[in-house]
Amino acid sequence: MLQRFENFISKNSLFSKEEPVLLALSGGADSVCLFYLLLKAGYRFSVAHCNFQLRGQESEADEAFVISLARTHQIEIFTERFDTSKESEERRKGIQEVARELRYTWFKELLAKHQFSRILTAHHQTDNLETMLINVLRGTGIKGLHGIPLNENNIVRPLLFANRDEITSYLQQNQYVFREDSSNASDYYLRNQIRHDVLPALKQIQPEVEARFYETAQKVKGFELLSYELISNLWKSICVEMDGDLKIDLATLDKLDNQSLFLFHNLQAYGFTLLQIEDLLNSNQIGKKVIANQYELIRERLHLQLKRIELKGKTNSVAIEAINQTIEILGQTAEIHIYNNNFQPDYTLKDTLFINADKLTFPVTLRMWEDGDKIRPLGMNGYKKVSDILTDKKVENSKRNTYIVLQQYEKELIALFPLVVSEDYKIDASTQSILSITLNMA
Repeated sequence: MLQRFENFISKNSLFSKEEPVLLALSGGADSVCLFYLLLKAGYRFSVAHCNFQLRGQESEADEAFVISLARTHQIEIFTERFDTSKESEERRKGIQEVARELRYTWFKELLAKHQFSRILTAHHQTDNLETMLINVLRGTGIKGLHGIPLNENNIVRPLLFANRDEITSYLQQNQYVFREDSSNASDYYLRNQIRHDVLPALKQIQPEVEARFYETAQKVKGFELLSYELISNLWKSICVEMDGDLKIDLATLDKLDNQSLFLFHNLQAYGFTLLQIEDLLNSNQIGKKVIANQYELIRERLHLQLKRIELKGKTNSVAIEAINQTIEILGQTAEIHIYNNNFQPDYTLKDTLFINADKLTFPVTLRMWEDGDKIRPLGMNGYKKVSDILTDKKVENSKRNTYIVLQQYEKELIALFPLVVSEDYKIDASTQSILSITLNMA
């Protein structure tokens, strides 16, 4: 196991023994296995443990175990506690999603502060198989067949050469102690259902099923990268840019077997859907158009024309004062109210955000979000791009131009409606004045 581990790291150029790396150590079998492999191989590493305070004494025991393990072997350790349930309620997101956001934000802060070169997680081939099956069931397409990336955004998975059974066997052979997470026994989560019911059946058919899925994921990713390169070259040959518009030659397009998929691949970034593109291609009507975001795609006699359009009749920026009022912006109405400290916000209201007005200097600006906008979400120390938040929330490109931000001063964002309030403008026990804004379609 140790030799395979070192060979895998070397073959894929993941990191060297001189680089300081940070291991995410939960105390479970997988991360404990990775801990001992790094230790035995002589790598330079520290560990980080998150206590999400979700399992009572079990969470406390996990933290104590990890601290003891690190100190026993004189490994530097960082620990952090999160009120995950409270964060989930405030962010209006699921527990698992919030826990993931909290831990990776903290890991990246440690990476930057202490100059670690990589964050190491203990995902293995069985995790990869489960992820691929979940993605297939959710219909995530070709990208879902990539599985878990080996090395992406400074996050490395050096156990992807092994499966869960091999890891368990290694721990047993060496009598290494680890912690069992009781939630793994539950079939509440889809991943656990696959782990307990589907995987055993697959292993009866193909004992090396995890390795076969991992090999398939690598091949899919390789062929996808190749296809993107070929598609990009073809796209450049089929398009002409004139006066800021893009013209797509229909004669060349007609020679392709998968015209709609080809166009969708290249135009989805503008907000167009596959159905819109198929509708346009199936029509012979000159002048027929489909619209997405601030773009329209028009069918002409010899080409398709992609044009940028302006939002007509819709104000995309407005200043608001500290008074009760109703305004219109981007085809929506914004109901604005100011309340005193005896007001109790109802956080269950889907389209309303509540903001600490004590920290505002009026007027503040309500406007359409722009590329490059960043906000500091509740519970985070760092900032996150609005575009990344919309991606995480799976907001369709065609609807992104309806999202609005509240801004103070030149750059500082107060809120992204209806999703996020900045950590800097949250309501706390000392808040005297509260601003509420409710957005409704006009």
